[in-house]
Amino acid sequence: MLPDTFLERLRLILPPKELAPVLASFSAPLATGFRVNTLRAEATEVLDQLERDGLHPRSVEGIPDGYWVPAEERAALLVSSAHTEERLYVQNLASQLPPLVLDPQPGERVLDLCAAPGSKTRQLVCLMGDEGEVAAVEAVRGRFFKLRANLKAQGATCVRTFHRDGTTVWRHRPEHFDRVLLDAPCSTEGRFRADDPETFRYWSPRKVKEMARKQGRLLFSAIQSLRPGGTLVYSTCTFAPEENEAVLSRMVAKFEGRVEVVPVTLPPESRVQPALDAWRGKPFSDIAHARRLLPIETMEAFFVAKLVKHETTL
Repeated sequence: MLPDTFLERLRLILPPKELAPVLASFSAPLATGFRVNTLRAEATEVLDQLERDGLHPRSVEGIPDGYWVPAEERAALLVSSAHTEERLYVQNLASQLPPLVLDPQPGERVLDLCAAPGSKTRQLVCLMGDEGEVAAVEAVRGRFFKLRANLKAQGATCVRTFHRDGTTVWRHRPEHFDRVLLDAPCSTEGRFRADDPETFRYWSPRKVKEMARKQGRLLFSAIQSLRPGGTLVYSTCTFAPEENEAVLSRMVAKFEGRVEVVPVTLPPESRVQPALDAWRGKPFSDIAHARRLLPIETMEAFFVAKLVKHETTL
């Protein structure tokens, strides 16, 4: 069973009509999303091979090179030649959205501030056609080496990896990057499974507050690393307003109009909710364009915000 305190919070976060579907999602079978590694293969080639292997991949409008198979086909996907040969990468469809919202272009300088295990870094490289400069930063030693191994396996050449605390990156590269992705470490509430206590073993309101403090420092570093005129995407896979709207609202207020949350375009298949305008009596300002993705069969819960930096913040 999910923690009672978490369920109580969820009843306050969600619109009443969404509570039952979200609660059901914690027990429902999950489709397996994946992304074609366009550095190694064409999508048609990969899809044709999967069909010959007896799988039934399905596309999603608004997620180029992103596909999914039903839960019962996951095992077969993981042993397919396309997977073992790194021509596809298993990645939930919701997790593929932040890089798409960031929309990096070939030749740009892009920072992935919390990069391990590298799923979104890989996607950024594919979107850029492996042309430009991607800096992939990871603070945790074990996760850093996993990141490097994954990027090498994909065949990416435009990435440099850095074993560094993301909160200090701006001191080394102030206002250097055209685009910054901060898929922040979080309490991972969107990945809870009612039948797997390990998914929520370490969750607590205290953990939520701890993550929010870390996220605030990381978002500050991300903004300071972004050049004026650049774009930043902040995302998490949690429901907690302290880690989503509150972090975002504080940072927008701190920089007083120099950073703006702007509209995002998300796939029509996704179930989208506006950002909360308040939490426990505390209002949030200037973040109305941020979006919550509620879980569906093919997507985990996610929070996504896109920011534009209008002026220097140094």
